[in-house]
Amino acid sequence: MNFICFKENLKRNLDNALRIIKYNSTLPILNNFLLSTEKGMLKISSTDLEIGFTSLIPSKILKEGSITVPAQLLSQFINNLPNKNINFEVKDFKLYLNCDNIKASINGLNAEDFQIIPKVKNDSVLTINSKLFKNSLNYVINSSAISDARPEISSIYIKINPDQLKFVATDSFRLAHKTIFVLSGDNKEKIKINFDQSRNIILPLRTAGELLRILGDQNDNVKIIVDQNQVLFDFDNTQLISRLVEGNYPDYEVIIPKSSETKCYLSKNDLEESIKLSGCFSSKLNDITIKTNSEKSQMEIFSNNSEYGNHHGKINSEIKGKDVTIVFNWRYFLDGLKNIDENELILEFNGDQKPAVIKSVKNNDFFYILMPIRNN
Repeated sequence: MNFICFKENLKRNLDNALRIIKYNSTLPILNNFLLSTEKGMLKISSTDLEIGFTSLIPSKILKEGSITVPAQLLSQFINNLPNKNINFEVKDFKLYLNCDNIKASINGLNAEDFQIIPKVKNDSVLTINSKLFKNSLNYVINSSAISDARPEISSIYIKINPDQLKFVATDSFRLAHKTIFVLSGDNKEKIKINFDQSRNIILPLRTAGELLRILGDQNDNVKIIVDQNQVLFDFDNTQLISRLVEGNYPDYEVIIPKSSETKCYLSKNDLEESIKLSGCFSSKLNDITIKTNSEKSQMEIFSNNSEYGNHHGKINSEIKGKDVTIVFNWRYFLDGLKNIDENELILEFNGDQKPAVIKSVKNNDFFYILMPIRNN
């Protein structure tokens, strides 16, 4: 095997491939990259048996072949080379590198021992603009549970229907829900669904995070191919394949309020500023209290910390319905606000013990449900 590749082209793909790898003492070869040639390009592969990554990099292939080499070592060495062409040659399971006046050799292993990354065999393809897909993931990903104790909620739930895509995430304390209306506006040109029937997938949180990093600032198309227990994301010369979470996603629709006792219309910017100020004086529970005053058309936000002091702020709000006093985690509240694109928003309440809904006045494609901190 012998090829020449420009450092910057190689570095970006090595960084993406390295993040897939988890140190494995049982199968040491999984700590390696698989380097091979395909379609006249260099192919980099990595896997932890849950996620698989492959990328084709434009290179000058002088001799075809393959080898596996320690991923951390190769990535670290490449990152410190000058931005020039690098000559790679494989002899006797050793990878020889030559860049300018710098030479090195890395001990490798037989490529035949590398774990085969499975193929997804399905004709059901969702093609979506990468920027639109990334933005949709960003709306919900912070609401997913971080712990692996319940894999089904340490995930992103994606419902694929002919007329809409839904992205849902919850950690049982809050829920984010983003909808893409396939047949509306520019989305007609940005989404193509070739599914025989509606499909629901539970995408692991780690996979979603890797997708966001790989997508970066791309504005191309992503092909999503769903199999029975795995999914493939195809970015032309880069592919990410992942196992799907088995089991059923929680029936989140039962917690979505069908009506509300109180509706508050107010400025997102004013609310965000007041919550941040109140958060400075919250306790270890991150608790702040919101109180509506319909007579004065005001919302009061206050917090108290016995050690540091207290805060009490007021903002203008049009309030319809019963007045309510309710306690929230201010950090969770801000997570929901930052995904509201418009400054005019609605807060909907059903007393002090039931979940609240945050959404835009104008747009109905996103809403955020937040559980209150219960009063004992």
